Order: sequence, then structure tokens, then C-alpha cells
Amino acid sequence: MTTENFIKQTYDKIKAAVMAFSDEDTDDIYVISFYKSNISDDLRLPMLTVGYNTVTNWKLSAPGEAPSYQEEAKWNYAFWLQNEELNIGGDEDDAFDAWVKTLPFYYSDEEEEADYDEAFEKGVKIQETFMHIVVSLSRRLHEDGVIRKKFGRDVPVIIHELEYYDEPVAWTMKGNPDGLADEFEEWVMAQ
Repeated sequence: MTTENFIKQTYDKIKAAVMAFSDEDTDDIYVISFYKSNISDDLRLPMLTVGYNTVTNWKLSAPGEAPSYQEEAKWNYAFWLQNEELNIGGDEDDAFDAWVKTLPFYYSDEEEEADYDEAFEKGVKIQETFMHIVVSLSRRLHEDGVIRKKFGRDVPVIIHELEYYDEPVAWTMKGNPDGLADEFEEWVMAQ
């Protein structure tokens, strides 16, 4: 599978997933979640989980609390619905599996056992390549008008891991139109 084919298939899956978000929640959704993890901490198996959070869930997560707690509940994934509308990558995605094995820096278990440091460096390149694609697809959802068509407005895509630090903020800022994710960035930087 070429990178071009993987990107096309992945974009089509994400677009379909976003368009299939519950119509009952459309007005209530304020953020789309692109949660990046790794299966069994294996750098060859990054996974993107697409979901969202709603204003209703955010308010229920922090009823009557101080403003700082309200912001925490609004932007911290730990408080979100953590719904899994779509998974890309990992160990159960045939398109991802076919693609990742074509990368020049893919490595086998045997290669990892023989030279862990070299395998680790290759794994970092797999992660970077995967996340570059994820960020570009987030941006494309906005540029193609998919998000605006579904919600009737712009909704930020937060591209994140469980921890918040500079890199996920950079992913998020690159994956959204200028200014759309500023509130998220400000919250992370205030931590």
C-alpha cells in the first residue's frame, strides 16, 4: 500500500466517521478528539481514535466548580466522553498494516532484539510519519469544509495523547485553522 493510498483511505474513513457523528449531538459537540496512542507501547503500532466531547458532558464533569476546574473539564481528555467512533492504525487495521510495513524504517522483532537503539530511532520515524499524516488530515477536514458541513460551524480538532505538552499542542495548532484552537493552547500552556 502506497502512502498516497493509505492517506486517501484514511481520510475517507475519518470523513465518514465525522459525518456519522450523532445528529442529536451535533449542536452540543464543541470539540473533536484525535487521540493518539500506541498498542502495547509498540512504536510500530500507533493508533488514532476519533471521538468528540459535548458541552453537556463537559458541564456534567464540572458542575459548579471553580473556573480553573471548568477549563480542566473542558480541555482534558480524562473528563471527555472517550467515545471511539473510529480507530485508525494499531494492530487491527489492515490498511495501516499494509502501509506501515512499506516504510523504509519499519523493523522486525528480530531487528529490535539485535539493536534496540536503532529500532527505537526507526520507531520514532514511524511515529512522526503517522502523526504528520494525522495532522494533515485534520487540516484537510477543515479545508474541504467537512466539519463546517456537519456542524454548521468550525469545531476544533484536538490532536493529543493522554499527557499534554508542546508536541500535541503543535499538532493541534497545525491541524486547525488559525485561531480555532487558541483556547486549548492557552489552557495547556497555563498548566
